Amino acid sequence: MKVQIPEGMIDQLDSVTGGKGPPPVLVRAPGRVEVLGNHIDYNGGFVLASTIERYVWSLGVPSEEVNLRSMNFRESITFHPNVVKPTGTQNWGDFARGIYWAFSRRKHKIRGVTVVIFGDVPIGSGLGSSAAFEVSLANLVAHISRLDLNPKALAMLAFEAERLYCGVACGLMDQFTSQLSKPGNLLAIHCASLRIGDIPLSPDVELVVTDTMVSRPAGDALNERRIECQSALAQLIEAGWNSKNLSEIVPEQLGAVDAVLEETLARRVQHVVMENIRVQRGMDILREGRLKDFGQLMYESHASSRELYEVSHPRLDLLIELAKQQKGVLGSRLTGAGFGGAIISLVKAKHVDEFIRSMTRNYESTTGQTPSMLTGRPPGGVIVQETSDM
Repeated sequence: MKVQIPEGMIDQLDSVTGGKGPPPVLVRAPGRVEVLGNHIDYNGGFVLASTIERYVWSLGVPSEEVNLRSMNFRESITFHPNVVKPTGTQNWGDFARGIYWAFSRRKHKIRGVTVVIFGDVPIGSGLGSSAAFEVSLANLVAHISRLDLNPKALAMLAFEAERLYCGVACGLMDQFTSQLSKPGNLLAIHCASLRIGDIPLSPDVELVVTDTMVSRPAGDALNERRIECQSALAQLIEAGWNSKNLSEIVPEQLGAVDAVLEETLARRVQHVVMENIRVQRGMDILREGRLKDFGQLMYESHASSRELYEVSHPRLDLLIELAKQQKGVLGSRLTGAGFGGAIISLVKAKHVDEFIRSMTRNYESTTGQTPSMLTGRPPGGVIVQETSDM
């Protein structure tokens, strides 16, 4: 598959390099949408995700220093590839520095790059924009440095850049999905063992993302939920439990959990346990083609995220109610961290156009805002290509 270079990227790169040097390398990494498994990746359980037809492109050539230009932010940064220290911040330049830091801590010999980066993954909508950025840049650096790394290692490296360098309390679902997905398939990940599997998505349905246009907080709220889960696990272990993560707990043990934990933490654990079960059931249900039953799991997931994990938002709940009223909708739920962002709906393919028109009209009339909507089939993961082959 040949990937087109977005307009303006070549001119931007030539303005830095003077048009000199070898043909640039192009990398395209997709955003992602969480189909089932809300806040499960950092709790060691199963998640089910899909890539989306929104991407981050990196176009670059080798150089001594690292010179990055963001077309979206209209900013540039420069640093040495082997001298990268954490800055304690989380802007786009820090995600780039984190990639080089992650390569260096693994003792890889890496080259500098001069690169132009452009993306159309909505920022702050829970669609994996930062992970797509990291996966795109990591693959570019690896290719230019002639490193022979397997795809899962690159996904882990991109995850470490965000989690360890930038300090974002994320799981690994985003980077794994952007790196490892196959066209037409959802990606199932067991986050404790890093096992992955492909789940075909029926051609009779499409995934439709509807953005509330409410930007979610990227840091504090997500970190708070992760800390709550860590605290719950620590208290259970202190009480004699032998669990490595909350996803190892089974529903029959929830009564005993309630006896140990205060109410808020017990609710968090209940969500994790039941959501993990929903994902495992969902994988089997999709393989069997029972799309209506899968949609019901999506509704149950949203209710749990709202009531037990408390990461929903009034605009997300509004979109769910509007979606339920539409023809051809099998299920809907919030996707990503919550607190704003987007919902995902499973819609019969023949009703998608009508769904988009109706959702747009109804959301506008209720809120005065026009929702951003995205639909399509899973396009698959990252693509790397030499522009000399184009």
